[in-house]
Amino acid sequence: MHSMQKKRKIAVVVTHRAPYGRLKPVMRAIQVHPGLELQVIVGVSMSVRSIVRALRYGEYSSFRTTFSAYVRARLKTLFRKGNISRHGLLSGLVRNDGFEIHKYLPMFLDGGGLTTMLKVQGNVLFELPRLLRELEPDILLVHADRYEMLPVAMVGAILNIPIAHTQGGDVSGTIDESIRHAVTKLAHIHFPTTEKSRQRLIQMGEDPRFVYMVGCPTIDTLARMDFSIDENIYTRNGNGYGDRIDMHKPYLLLMQHPVTSEYDRAKENMEEVLNTVQEINMPTLMFWPNIDGGTDGASKAVREFLKHHTLPSFTLFKTFASEDFYRALNSASVAVGNSSSFIREASYLGTSVVLVGTRQRERERADNVIEVGYRMDEIVAAIRKQLAHGRYPKSELYGDGTASEKIARVLSTMPMPSTQKMFHDLP
Repeated sequence: MHSMQKKRKIAVVVTHRAPYGRLKPVMRAIQVHPGLELQVIVGVSMSVRSIVRALRYGEYSSFRTTFSAYVRARLKTLFRKGNISRHGLLSGLVRNDGFEIHKYLPMFLDGGGLTTMLKVQGNVLFELPRLLRELEPDILLVHADRYEMLPVAMVGAILNIPIAHTQGGDVSGTIDESIRHAVTKLAHIHFPTTEKSRQRLIQMGEDPRFVYMVGCPTIDTLARMDFSIDENIYTRNGNGYGDRIDMHKPYLLLMQHPVTSEYDRAKENMEEVLNTVQEINMPTLMFWPNIDGGTDGASKAVREFLKHHTLPSFTLFKTFASEDFYRALNSASVAVGNSSSFIREASYLGTSVVLVGTRQRERERADNVIEVGYRMDEIVAAIRKQLAHGRYPKSELYGDGTASEKIARVLSTMPMPSTQKMFHDLP
């Protein structure tokens, strides 16, 4: 009598709203697959344990900034009120989506400097090995190119855990370009989103037997979504800051992240984009810049803009639940900034995009994107051109809505790769 085949345990590290939105359909497919067991690790602000360690190793500046933020976030979470940290909000989103959180990974510090990014990476190296030892996953699923994913992949590789990597082989600007390719060389199983990316992975010496072209999992969500906007979209995302815009009327959606390799110009670049929005003078929905190096300068520019803008209405959010973000992106007249969502999701939705700066340089895109530099007159002209054009036809460049099922099927049935990496030469 044959015993039932043991389920493969797939550990996923979730650290930020945007990658969580892309990982969620994959997590759901793993969760419901009879041959797989999902293990969820969520990155959070520094815990008491990490604070004590910061003191022990003389990181007094980290202690000062972290302890007060830690206390505020915990109290607000405890009493379910106030605008809690984006990391506390992420944990709530994951739980509300029906996922069990198996472990919390204390990693994030206040601040948006380059050294803060390195300290966060150090926290991952300190804390993640213990969590993975306790969970004992068969495969560690690592997403894309965010800076905190590099130490996640390093830990998995050192612990001899096979690493599956999504969205490898893409190209772009900023430090993400280097991190993505570094994670590729640490990973054993690859799930690229386009044929060009698949070819790049093989060109980088990866084993073609473990490179599976599946598409972008985010498209799976979009293919099944109801995009209607209801009256509760503001309240369920924390209400935001500023005047509510009417999302059934024309508006700009703005998301401009700092570019790590342009760290010293983060404030100046954000000011140029905000001045452009002021010139266009339309209702604007903006999302707070992410926590990459340069966010201190970018955030300062946003705070100054809040004091003097004269837009008809301006709403600022730290984060949205992923489906609500896609609804906002779908209904926007033009999306302005440098989010990768403007490349992938917006292409499938047909939303007009003005892509600003170098952060997504060379990334494959559909016809809905006009790429510009940081000059105000250039951005204004591009926005007006896109407003006049309106929506674009839907593109399936990044997938047809079946990526997550393909990933789950591969993870459950493929032969397990050796954790000893080999370079495969091109024929």
